[in-house]
Amino acid sequence: MADHLQNPGRREIMQRLALGAGGLLTLPFVADAHPIQHHLRDTTAIALADAQSQATEYTPGFLSAPQLETLRVLGERILPGSTKANSAEFIDQLLTVAKAEEQQEFLRAMGAFEQLALTRANMPWKQLTAAQQDELLTRASTEKPGVTSPRTTTPARVTIRDHFEHLKGWIVGAYYSSEIGMRELGWTGNVFFPEFPGCTHEGGHA
Repeated sequence: MADHLQNPGRREIMQRLALGAGGLLTLPFVADAHPIQHHLRDTTAIALADAQSQATEYTPGFLSAPQLETLRVLGERILPGSTKANSAEFIDQLLTVAKAEEQQEFLRAMGAFEQLALTRANMPWKQLTAAQQDELLTRASTEKPGVTSPRTTTPARVTIRDHFEHLKGWIVGAYYSSEIGMRELGWTGNVFFPEFPGCTHEGGHA
């Protein structure tokens, strides 16, 4: 069997899943309006981002090196296994071709968690202990979301919960579009996936 069939990349996985979904694939566990949804439908962008994210000596494309490391740490706490799936690197590559407003929203969310760490523990996020990170993520994931104006889907007041959901969407999308993530859901490489099973991931905040 050819190597690409034994170890399919994100592009091939999403193409196979799209066949089973009638051509229009929406990744489960992520809000339909989240920007990663439309990025994962661009097979050319997926292939390029996936290939570049697996470089042995990875060089960030959009994020700075410290931001990338913080994203790795956040990703692993939100969804264990994200590091092995190169989720942070894949997100970084998608952000290089994202719209300016998507890039800015992502950086605001990252900045909010850095500020939370500095405010609560007087140190950067990546220097927090696992227990401290879990405590702050639990706080962020259970806070009330911002109030949305009736005329727009953008919260008039953004809370740490909104920033958490935004980052989680990128991390979950990057993880479950990978072979590691899909096999965790029971995917065996078949063209058709009758239905997406529920996420049974133990631990994490996804």
